[in-house]
Amino acid sequence: LGVCLGDRDGALERARQLLREHRRNLSNGIDLVTRAGTTQEEHVQWIHASDEIRETIVGIVAGMAMGNQGISRSKPIIAFAEKNEEEVKVSSRGTHSLVRQGLDLSAVMGEASRAVGGDGGGHDVAAGATVPKGEEETFVERADEIVGEQLS
Repeated sequence: LGVCLGDRDGALERARQLLREHRRNLSNGIDLVTRAGTTQEEHVQWIHASDEIRETIVGIVAGMAMGNQGISRSKPIIAFAEKNEEEVKVSSRGTHSLVRQGLDLSAVMGEASRAVGGDGGGHDVAAGATVPKGEEETFVERADEIVGEQLS
């Protein structure tokens, strides 16, 4: 806001610093996902970033990593990151090609998260949820089933 109001000194330098940090966080996250790869299920792929990727950008990172070596564009990606002591943030990304085939990640995230005591939603190509810690594998199993039903 300070930059928009004309503060070309302190606010502009702080904005530039924040942008550099954001780009570094994205780059480090993409490198992590690409190095670690994803766990492949029948219809989805997933990664648990724990606290190595900030929960506020884990979905962006997952989407940007799709298509990198070892990360398929033919399956949606689900990424987990720690939110707090009790909850895990879940982000999912697909492709417009998968959406044309019937993928609706909003429905996937909503239904799979509610099945484990969480909540979620979003858009057909990108959606998110919050689930209780320890329920990630059950969440992935349900999400994999739903995506299979959508794409069959």
